[in-house]
Amino acid sequence: MADRIAASIGNSTTVTLAPNGFAAWSAQQDVLQSREAWITLRDWIDQVNPRFSYQVGQRYVYAADITDEQVQEAALVRDAARARIDEVFADGGFLCLPTSPVPAPPRGQPTTQRREAQGRIIHLTCMGGTTGRPQITIPVAEVDGLPVGLSFMGDRGSDEALIGFALELEATLAGGL
Repeated sequence: MADRIAASIGNSTTVTLAPNGFAAWSAQQDVLQSREAWITLRDWIDQVNPRFSYQVGQRYVYAADITDEQVQEAALVRDAARARIDEVFADGGFLCLPTSPVPAPPRGQPTTQRREAQGRIIHLTCMGGTTGRPQITIPVAEVDGLPVGLSFMGDRGSDEALIGFALELEATLAGGL
């Protein structure tokens, strides 16, 4: 699909975004977001003692144990990821990547079955937030009745141009590449 899209726009380059894989990128986001959420809500959690779902409760238990050293290490990985994406966007354009390495999980799938896929999905979905860039997803196909999407990322400040590009591309896809 990406090759057909590249052919329709007439100009494309293939790049390796994370030569060592995306695991470190998603791990840093996990640390930094969790710590930020904990710092933001810990007083409220202590005062109210709210009832959380099992998964949410586990996230806050994890977040409460994150050390300043882990935050500093994660910030270095985040900064390296941002620098790499700065290089990719040096000549402008948009980045096309899978939204997910797997089709969307079906509704009602047990948590234990979703866990592995979620970890792999986060490797790709962390990039927009990590690098501070707009990212949009459009549905492009179905696999076994489940939707599959492609993500497009633009450089900082290209939000409107990215939306315009996605709308044009969606119209082209609707016309049958």
